[in-house]
Amino acid sequence: MWKKVSVFFCLLLIANISGDQEITAPTILYSKKSPFGLIEVVSYPGVSDLNICENKDYSQTHSIIRQDDPTYMGASYVQLSTASFCVVEKLNNVLLLGLGGGEFLSYFVKYFPDANVDIVEINPVMIDIVKNFRKIKTDEKKVNFICADAFKYVDNMQEFYDLIFCDIYFFTPSIASMYLNVFEKAKSKLKEGGAFIFNAVPPEIPRVLMQNLFDKFDNVVALYSESGNIVFVCYQGIVKTKEALQNIAAQLQARYSFRYSLSTITNSIELITPENKNEWLEKFPAL
Repeated sequence: MWKKVSVFFCLLLIANISGDQEITAPTILYSKKSPFGLIEVVSYPGVSDLNICENKDYSQTHSIIRQDDPTYMGASYVQLSTASFCVVEKLNNVLLLGLGGGEFLSYFVKYFPDANVDIVEINPVMIDIVKNFRKIKTDEKKVNFICADAFKYVDNMQEFYDLIFCDIYFFTPSIASMYLNVFEKAKSKLKEGGAFIFNAVPPEIPRVLMQNLFDKFDNVVALYSESGNIVFVCYQGIVKTKEALQNIAAQLQARYSFRYSLSTITNSIELITPENKNEWLEKFPAL
């Protein structure tokens, strides 16, 4: 899912700008019509970041590409999703349901270049942008782009995965029920010791859907993002206490030197328990 991020800093990068001067237009590096609107990659004078924008709205960006730093993730909820590294036993086979601007993909393969990653993305233009503008350094055979509707793809999913990241939503409550199948299939296709990540936007996700998610998995932890998203990390088996997760985070951080500190991220983890589950459900509308 794309989460729009304000890019006012890009619009203010103009030499000696004054109140009556016009804002410098961006340089368009890529422009292509997609099934969901016009998508462009643009740059601004004096800024190395590339912005992915939609339908000529340059005041907002869907994703930022920092080509000299493949570990940069502008979306806070994507940063928080790395808490899942503390839950899984292995990270050999990963499925991304939704590519977005490729932030998680770029970050993940930087630190786990030997892992196999399948990416299911409905928008062919986003796949094209990620392939052309993100400098993903790994064996091409290990990164498999699949242009398909993720909701339909999971119906015929055959592989088993250590980690499944579900980041798909078009802000249409009418399709929310389709997630029920995603949750069921994801659980059935997780390897032992695997984890499922769900990026949720509370105003758009009905309560009944979250009830289903909580019921499907033995354990669920939650992390709030600055953008208002809630990242849920779900896994089976024995519950890991927050202290245990923090200890694992410290070990992994020392080993991999992640750009976004796992120790800091796990500090914000909240465990969903039978005692507080209803409180969490009330955060979502009873549509």
